[in-house]
Amino acid sequence: MSKKMFLVDGSALYYRSYFAFVRNPLINSKGENTSTTFGFLNTLLKLITREIPDYLAIVFDTSVPTFRHEMYEKYKATRERMPDEMRAQYPRLISTLERLNFPMVEKDRYEADDIIGTLTTKYASDEMSVFIVSGDKDMAQLVNEHTVMYAVGKGPKPPEILDTDGVMQKFQVRPDQIVDYLALMGDSSDNIPGVPKIGKVTAKNLLNAFDSLDGIYENIDQIKKGIIKQNLITYKDDAYLSQKLATIEVNTPLDLTLDDLTFRSWDIETATRVLKELEFPQMLGRMLKLSNNAGNAPAISEKQNAPAYSHEDDQVNYKLIKNDQQLNTLLTNLEKNGHFVFDLETSSLDPFQAKIAGIAISYEEKSASYIPLDHPDISLPYEETLKAIKPIMENDDIRKYGQNLKFDTAILEHHNIYVKNVYFDSMLASYVLDPSRRHHNLDFLAQNLLDYTMIPIKELIGSGKSQKKMTEIPARDVTSYACEDADITLRICNILEPEINKSPMKGLFYNLEMPLLGVLRKMEKNGIRIDLDLLKKISLDLEEQISRLVSEIYDIADMAFNINSPQQLGTVLFEDLKIHEELGKRRPKKTKTGQISTSEQTLERYAAHPVVQKVLDYRKYTKLKNTYIDAFPALVNPVTGKIHTSYMQAVAATGRLSSTNPNLQNIPIRTEIGKEMRRAFIPSTPGYVLLSADYSQVELRIMAHLSGDPTLIDGFHHSQDIHAATAASILGIELADVTADQRRKAKEINFGIMYGMNKYGLANRLHISAQEAEEFIFEYFATYPNIQLFMRETIEKARIQGYVETMMHRRRYLPEIKSANRNIREFAERTAINTPIQGSAADMIKQAMINVNRYMEEEQPPAAMLLQVHDELVFEVEKSFADEFAKKIENIMSHAIALSVPLVVESGSGANWLEAHG
Repeated sequence: MSKKMFLVDGSALYYRSYFAFVRNPLINSKGENTSTTFGFLNTLLKLITREIPDYLAIVFDTSVPTFRHEMYEKYKATRERMPDEMRAQYPRLISTLERLNFPMVEKDRYEADDIIGTLTTKYASDEMSVFIVSGDKDMAQLVNEHTVMYAVGKGPKPPEILDTDGVMQKFQVRPDQIVDYLALMGDSSDNIPGVPKIGKVTAKNLLNAFDSLDGIYENIDQIKKGIIKQNLITYKDDAYLSQKLATIEVNTPLDLTLDDLTFRSWDIETATRVLKELEFPQMLGRMLKLSNNAGNAPAISEKQNAPAYSHEDDQVNYKLIKNDQQLNTLLTNLEKNGHFVFDLETSSLDPFQAKIAGIAISYEEKSASYIPLDHPDISLPYEETLKAIKPIMENDDIRKYGQNLKFDTAILEHHNIYVKNVYFDSMLASYVLDPSRRHHNLDFLAQNLLDYTMIPIKELIGSGKSQKKMTEIPARDVTSYACEDADITLRICNILEPEINKSPMKGLFYNLEMPLLGVLRKMEKNGIRIDLDLLKKISLDLEEQISRLVSEIYDIADMAFNINSPQQLGTVLFEDLKIHEELGKRRPKKTKTGQISTSEQTLERYAAHPVVQKVLDYRKYTKLKNTYIDAFPALVNPVTGKIHTSYMQAVAATGRLSSTNPNLQNIPIRTEIGKEMRRAFIPSTPGYVLLSADYSQVELRIMAHLSGDPTLIDGFHHSQDIHAATAASILGIELADVTADQRRKAKEINFGIMYGMNKYGLANRLHISAQEAEEFIFEYFATYPNIQLFMRETIEKARIQGYVETMMHRRRYLPEIKSANRNIREFAERTAINTPIQGSAADMIKQAMINVNRYMEEEQPPAAMLLQVHDELVFEVEKSFADEFAKKIENIMSHAIALSVPLVVESGSGANWLEAHG
């Protein structure tokens, strides 16, 4: 096999990495933006993991003008200046690459393309395959039998590789015709002029007919008269100038040897130091492992050459329990100790079907035991062992610790073991201490808190189609992995518990998040029944509506095209139909990939055009059909016949719960189809109804409480329609004269301003001018002056202390609020305003759920709590008891947190969720 050389267009990758995170940047604990370095390294590691190159070079442009600028003064003159935030990250990236031993190449007066072209020409041969890591079409001119273009795939997708046939398929011209292809149509990104009126199709047709630029001009008389021929004649000099500008220089003077490009692994100690500084713990784990697998890694010590997850020097005591005597000794020690960590290994993630492979337990650091229950080599008697463990698990005097205990306790509950004193969950502790942290899983915490890389689970069970169940793996092989989970969890708990106990979030953790764990486990177990026949009918109705919309879109466009293709849709809307001109608006800007944007946010600006509204409806209906309606039947549990959503406590930075399989939080409420979907949720018990209890305008009420605005507080005390009252005050009219449309606009203002929306956002939302929106905002703050004061003080406080808090002292850290990038800084300011409101609402309903659960455990009413969706709780209750139960629930929920305004809860019941919700 030939060796492999990878030449990375570093400048292009730098831009791509920056813009991949521009809307959601990675900010470290020091408030520094590390997004671009993360994106760049992530792409390199994916490449190295997949390919293990023999040679590698990262090639950059320099800031010095090139020979092309000397040739043509306007070369690249139209390029926008690099954003300041992006420019500021460049030195960190270069320093990081240097410290990690990556070969970098640059040359003044030449571009990265020229260096890559030179290296390709010099080294591509039967003995060396060259891979050009770039998506730039200019590079296609270098492709030949030994050279391909290589684009790293997104996520798990494989790379896109363009060989000679691939170039032909993509551009419809040969690689050796690419320069003339660019010469004819020009390149707007580089400001290469080309020939006016010649685009991709015409350039392709001309080259297919006459082979080359020279061939075109030699046969110019064969071209039919018209604008194309005329422009070719008029702009001949520009065509040949463009040819020169587009030609990659393959004789760039470089002082390099092949050995300089040999891929050498990074120094492990340096990589550890660098990745810790960057706060990329998971990436560090990947690099440590890669350093031992890279084919050309230099010689390293025997200790370093061990797998990255080997910890032979830790002197751990991990024990496999092989008999009843050893089990009894362990249980006696647990009772004496008074607390322990436990972690289950199971055959499935479905609590209703999972068998317990074994239980790992640790009560001393660097020591753990594994109780095997279902393995092919060693297993204790399944039922008898669980009976022996049951008294310890249900002993209320012994504290139980763990990571993601909701899952483990749910499994045990399905085996008739009801764990008592579930005291400390390391995942929830990490989340409470810093909800903005990207991960709270055990691997992340181990790397971040202990500088410890854990055994990957795929080392045991494999991955993909060959993946095995844990019950199929010998207990002797599982012991180290399982014991490590328990031991590392204990070590992490020993770090996080003191932090929680000394923090202002102590009450939030012990009194809210930990008790809620059991409530959510119970709700997940309850599940909810779905009317599958109704869902099938809704699916068919939607299919008809989608089909009708497709026909109508095609009729307006006067052509059939792929509506799901952003490129084709953008071309039809803005180049063929020119809907922006019809509406008297500007055409939307192109994305970084050169396509016209057709995002929902963009299309909303052109929603007045009938075809756009139909496209938006088409997207909405297809998403509902694919994501929910057609997916729900597959989510019905075969054991229970219900859907059991999983609630996640440690995801949303505001404190809100999220759910998955299915995500119930995103089911639309206001649309007719959303309402029909709710009709499909039904009681599972004969004689029962569904009951919905929903907080009314809870976030506005919290805003009134936090801001102390007298007008808003007075309105709630007098049960006013706040949206109508806002409209009346802003417009200077009587409350009775407020129209439905005026109330709708006031509602947008009430909620928009609460989330930090500026005049442009409000103008876009209400389809009004920015000036009119500004006047609305001015009048709003004149009506509620304390709200403006609250917003200013909250932002200033966040800037000083670096975080904001909810009413229950949930903190959200906002280092971005000091960013030099205005967009990032303003986003952080909006977050600072929103979090105390939305976060307090999230804490409120969590407290309500705990209080409701306490009442239901004490009184044992004929009812069950099934769902939580935003500010709403859904129950199943015996029909004859529904009215009495509703009053009780309303009372409990309305007293969850004390506010300076009344908390109002609206409830209803019915044969399905729609009827209950009203």
